[in-house]
Formats: sequence, C-alpha cells, structure tokens
Amino acid sequence: MVNEIPPVRTNPQREFPYILGIGFISVGLAILLEQFLKTGWLVLVILPISGAVFLVESTRAKKLGLLIAGGLIFGAGVGSFLYFSSAFPIGFQQRIGWLIIAFSAGWALITAGSSWVVPQRVWWPMIPGGILFFIGLCFLVTPLRWVDFVLFIAGGVGVVLLIWGVFWRIFGLIIPGSLLITIGPGIYFAWGTEQAVNALSKTGMMIAIFALGWGFIILFSRVVTTKFIWWPLIPGGVMAVVGWGLYIGGDPGNAPSFIANTGSIGLIIFGLYLLLLRKSIHH
Repeated sequence: MVNEIPPVRTNPQREFPYILGIGFISVGLAILLEQFLKTGWLVLVILPISGAVFLVESTRAKKLGLLIAGGLIFGAGVGSFLYFSSAFPIGFQQRIGWLIIAFSAGWALITAGSSWVVPQRVWWPMIPGGILFFIGLCFLVTPLRWVDFVLFIAGGVGVVLLIWGVFWRIFGLIIPGSLLITIGPGIYFAWGTEQAVNALSKTGMMIAIFALGWGFIILFSRVVTTKFIWWPLIPGGVMAVVGWGLYIGGDPGNAPSFIANTGSIGLIIFGLYLLLLRKSIHH
C-alpha cells in the first residue's frame, strides 16, 4: 500500500507577514521615487496600495474584517488621490464630490469581494455606500441646497433598498424603498422649485407626490409575492385626495394640470402592475 502524501496547507497567519512586507516595500518605493521624480502625486498611491494589501490578505485568510479594512482604505486612498492631485483641473466642490464617491466605491468593493471571503455575500455595505455615492453626486451636479441633499440621499437610499429587496425578494425592503424614492422628489419639487406659489400648495404637492410611493409598493410587490397587495391603496388614496385638496385650495388656477400630471403617473404605475400580473413575473 502506497502512503499518500498529505497536501500542504498554507497557514494564513504565516503568509500575512509576506503580504504586509510587500505592502511596506511598495510604500517605501513610492516615497523614495517621489524624492527624485517630484511628481506631487506618487505619495498619494500609498493608501490605495495599503488597501490592496488588506484586500489580497482577506482573500487568503478568509477574514471579513480584513476585507472591510481593505475596501475602506482603498476607497479613501483613491478619493484622496483625486482630491489632492493637481493633475485634475476641477474645483473644490467637485474634488469633495469625487472624494466621497471614491469612498463609497470602497463600500461597494466589500460587497463585491465578500463572496470570496465568506460563504454568503454581504449586502449591508451597500447602504452606507449608496448614501455616500448620492451625497458625492450631489456635490458634483447641484448648488448644495438642503433640498438637493434630501432629493439625492432619500432617493438614493430608496433605490438601494428597492434593488436589494427585489434581488433577494424581501418585501420588507420594498416598502421603505418605494416610499423613499417619492419622499425625496416630493420635498424637492414642493420646496426647491417655483412650481407651487404658496405654503399651502407646496404642502399639497408634497403630499400628493408622497402618495405615489404607495403605488410603487403595489408595483414592486408583484415581483416578490404571489398575492394581490391592495392595502397600499388605502393610505396612498387618502394622501392623494388630501394633497390634491390642499393644492386646489392654495393654487386653484394650476390645480387641473397638477392633478392631471400626478394622476397620469398613478395610472402608469397601475398599468405597469397589470402588465407584471399578466406576465406572471413572480414565477
């Protein structure tokens, strides 16, 4: 009988000093080369290199903590590079935006790499990652009013929760996601634009747009359930009637067009629901 040679198993604790040593060598070379080349940006690659070291070690040691540290350090390093580097002729507000977006990518990297580290992919990093992404986007494309932050943050979190709920078929995430994607626009169009003339009509517009979120619950619930979800029509209908009433009282002249616009969106949502029901997408 031939004796089988047992496979050689690598010890992650023994490999860690080698990975750490590679990281120190890379950082040292970056600092040394900067003294001669005078690029002004070479030192900025230290953080991304350090983050990459942690990411590599996390896949070897199968440690989620190392993956989290690596993703955050890498994202912060890339963001710092974009912020401090003089190679990009952008303003201060845009630099902050790209810094925040790069850091949000670090959170997304945790979710993307978690399947290599733990048996089941982790999705919770997408919440802070999504919030940071839309905050950074707000810095890039808006004049930074408070309603701009409400629109991007509430809408962004709503989109993340909806994607998460639909992908994992979790109805408990679809409810807040559907409401948040209308809360942000409701506050923005009511108080951040001149479409409503006074506080009463602004409040009515805000509530009427809020009501559309309950219609989205009906629409997206059909993706994850096999039953009719009709109860959102009750709060949604009440809010729509109250919103229309307040808007009519505050701005009677523009009331017909506003009711037509919000009502048409409601009909579109209900029509999409019927199409999903027809195709039996829940299967």
